[in-house]
Amino acid sequence: MLGWNEEIKKELGGCGQNVFIGHNVMIANPASVFLGDNVRIDPFTLITTGLKTGNNVQITAFAMLGGGSQHIITLGNWTFIGYGSKLFCASEDYGGEFGPVNEFWGSCRIFRGDITFKDYSGIASDVMVFPGVTLPEGCTVGAKSLVHTKSQLYPWMVMIGNPITFHKGRNQEAIIRLSKSSDFLKHRA
Repeated sequence: MLGWNEEIKKELGGCGQNVFIGHNVMIANPASVFLGDNVRIDPFTLITTGLKTGNNVQITAFAMLGGGSQHIITLGNWTFIGYGSKLFCASEDYGGEFGPVNEFWGSCRIFRGDITFKDYSGIASDVMVFPGVTLPEGCTVGAKSLVHTKSQLYPWMVMIGNPITFHKGRNQEAIIRLSKSSDFLKHRA
């Protein structure tokens, strides 16, 4: 039966109010996870990095936040990760000069870096984010896009594709106004 996992919250490094963690969420290093208020992590999410969230954050089902416990993904206030998106704080070079498979079997060249989402930013479904990326405030990325450190990302813009390009602007004034509206924010007990 699917539902919310209250027990895992006891193992986290920190947990705010109104936090919902779905059953079948796998957290490799729960002591490295710090969640703010009004956070929802949907079922079948895998987290193998450190995670620090602000308030009003949603990580939807089948998201993968990986790259090892020495890295951290920081999600600011009012941020989101769409269905099936993958955030990698570590990525290996498979060119062959550094090993035939991956780090598990030998020594490989690995690109590492933390990932940060500034306030009001987020990614839609099936987006891949590579090590070292910072999404500026208000920046969102459309479905099936690839984001790496050479991607040009802009505050309060919607970016899409591979290579990533500008799609349209976002209504910063309306978004911030709604985020402060008691009618918009539904608190759950």
